[in-house]
Amino acid sequence: MAEGLIGRLAVSLLTKRFLVLTGLSGSGKTKLAHAFAAWVAESDTQYRVVAVGADWTTNENLLGYHDALRPEIYRKPNNGALDLILRARDDATRPYFLILDEMNLSHVERYFADMLSAIESGEPIALHSATEDLPGGDGDTLPVPRRLTLPKNLFIICTVNVDETTYMFSPKVLDRANVIEFRATADQINAFMDDPQPIRLAALANKGARYGAAFVAAAAGDAPRLADLPKTIHPDGAQCTVDLKARLVEAFQALEPIGAEFGFRTAFEISRFVAFHATLTGAGWQFSDALDAQVYQKLMPKLHGSERRLGPVLKALEGFCTTHGCPMSLVKIRRMQDRLRDGFTSFAEA
Repeated sequence: MAEGLIGRLAVSLLTKRFLVLTGLSGSGKTKLAHAFAAWVAESDTQYRVVAVGADWTTNENLLGYHDALRPEIYRKPNNGALDLILRARDDATRPYFLILDEMNLSHVERYFADMLSAIESGEPIALHSATEDLPGGDGDTLPVPRRLTLPKNLFIICTVNVDETTYMFSPKVLDRANVIEFRATADQINAFMDDPQPIRLAALANKGARYGAAFVAAAAGDAPRLADLPKTIHPDGAQCTVDLKARLVEAFQALEPIGAEFGFRTAFEISRFVAFHATLTGAGWQFSDALDAQVYQKLMPKLHGSERRLGPVLKALEGFCTTHGCPMSLVKIRRMQDRLRDGFTSFAEA
């Protein structure tokens, strides 16, 4: 299950509660995020799709602001993002999903910096300086605290289109998320056109709600240890630990010449992803499938540059993926190599 797109999405969210979906416009990024949230939620109060605007320059569009003219009021954003976070805080065992659609229509670092820091550090976000919680208006049942810690049952999924109307993500953002790329093949379009149908979200709603509490508990806890994998999943979990260490060191050395190597956070998150990937896949799991997903989703998204700078690195990664059985990453590498004929290539493709 976990080797497929939906499986990789679920494993990525278990690994870390911040996920970026990028790729071709109209390829289903927002629909998949919406469908997954609807499937695992008990009600539609547990998720919110928020369209990011090109005029977002501060965090007020997500977190609101303290009204200076009426200091007894805290103005919440009309999109419902803050109310969703407050509901998640008060309902710790069920998952909540904030889906930010077309996140890079504005500079992400301008409006999302506080939340990005809170995701990473676990520290609370300062919202106002009043001595008590402030209501959003008359009859508001979710008053706003002075400081807000992002709840561990809140999952943030961002969709990204790449074209002339959008801004590129900085390495700071990409380094903190798994990045799942969406593409459509000719075979997929051919199969779809045999019987074109819209996505029926109502048919999916609440069908996976019984897994919600377990999903939250797993995401908030420690990942399983590879060394302790049941024999039904892999005959030698201890060897997987050794192999993962060797593969990460090898990948680090391939990326190091251009300063694209990774730090301890990335290494930790990759190890967490591999363990969850094994657990969700179950019998028949292949270590190379998890490795392939992490080369593609964690190590490659920051890559961009000229033929002189990136050519040797892509060649080294091509050898790495060929040797260690990473076909998904290999296809992406060769696509990037083809684009080097124009003198420049990037993981992000319009």
